Amino acid sequence: MAFYWKRVILILVLAIAILQIVHLTLLNKLELKKMERIKRSKVSIDSHSLPYATNDIIEDRKRMWNLVKESSILDSSGEYRIINHFLRANSLGARNHIRKDVTLVTHSSISRLHNLITVIERWQGLVSLSLFTLTEDIPLAIETLLLLRRCNSIIRYNVSFHLIYPLRIPLTVLSTTATITSRTLLDSFSHVDCENISKFVKYLQPKSMNYAHKSVPFPNNLLRNVGRRNALSDFVFVTDIDLIPSSKLREQFVEFASENKLFEDTLKEDKTVYVVPVYEMKEESFKLNLPKEKTELLRSIETMEARPFYFELCWKCHKYTDYEAWQREPQRAKLAALFEVLWQDPWEPFYISRNNVPLYDERFRQYGFNRISQVCELHIAGYKFSVLNNAFLIHNGLKTADSFHSEKDFELEKNRLLFRQFKSELKEKYPQSSRRCY
Repeated sequence: MAFYWKRVILILVLAIAILQIVHLTLLNKLELKKMERIKRSKVSIDSHSLPYATNDIIEDRKRMWNLVKESSILDSSGEYRIINHFLRANSLGARNHIRKDVTLVTHSSISRLHNLITVIERWQGLVSLSLFTLTEDIPLAIETLLLLRRCNSIIRYNVSFHLIYPLRIPLTVLSTTATITSRTLLDSFSHVDCENISKFVKYLQPKSMNYAHKSVPFPNNLLRNVGRRNALSDFVFVTDIDLIPSSKLREQFVEFASENKLFEDTLKEDKTVYVVPVYEMKEESFKLNLPKEKTELLRSIETMEARPFYFELCWKCHKYTDYEAWQREPQRAKLAALFEVLWQDPWEPFYISRNNVPLYDERFRQYGFNRISQVCELHIAGYKFSVLNNAFLIHNGLKTADSFHSEKDFELEKNRLLFRQFKSELKEKYPQSSRRCY
């Protein structure tokens, strides 16, 4: 009997010893994983703050020129060349996997790139930017992007640039003058003080300015689609380059999406887009006191420094966001869906959506009906529009009748006819839908 108990005790001792070994092994693995996470985090932080080395700038310049020479991707019309990931955000690495995140998708010409500095400071996350330029301005585009990356580590870390340019001038013609042009630009850009980079870029006067060049239509919907196709995240926020998001919006939306399980596979096909109200602000107030949070924006509205977007020019284009109801709701601790809005003509909200919503119709160029055509399709396709409580966008300056280019009315009428055709086509595309865009 005593022998039996000795064996039991021995077995128990051995079992305890084995369990301790297993426990220590697991603790060691957990500690290693923790150290690896810290290491990866440190690498991420370090790569964010590392300077843009001269050798890296030279290599990026060389690579961009090679991409221009080798580019062969055309848009559906065959009129524009596309170079995807002309410059790739460092944070993306080499992998193209889709992240549980939201990418800000925007577009610009060189003359509007200075807005990116303010946008990225607020967004603090992935940006997919389509840059439009005339072929003869490609050297200027390359040196401007390198300058932005040299002076701003957040742009270098988070912004991917895609280049779109027309087939107006053969690349063989460009190549004969590119070397001389690049050397001249390189010499002048190398002396730019990074503290004044925004002013420097703002006053660049390339030939390719939004809407201002009559010979080549500004392909805004093509630019939006290129940005979206290159966004490596579940959600996208398609905006214009001169619209500044509220502070920490990206971080807040990711938290909102996680808590509401929007990243789960079971909700991948959910047809809800999240509307972000847009305001416009007097230029002086924008420079001195750009609101970061809703509480600050509400004070600016009370003092008449800010007002709803397009308030003077096309109030009905944005009024269905229901600004009064949104303004009555105080700022909350967390981002949330405040209320749902049924689409009505001619509402054209800005919104955060999954990156599987219908793309933009690339036939719409220049001014008019380019965004509303896509929102109209969302409505026909059965999407819901849910307005977020704390989020907003701010435009620098009040939109007035004299703030547009001279050809605006002509372009608007031309696109109005195209929009009628587009709506007719939607009836065939969605034959089961009872909704209409009128």
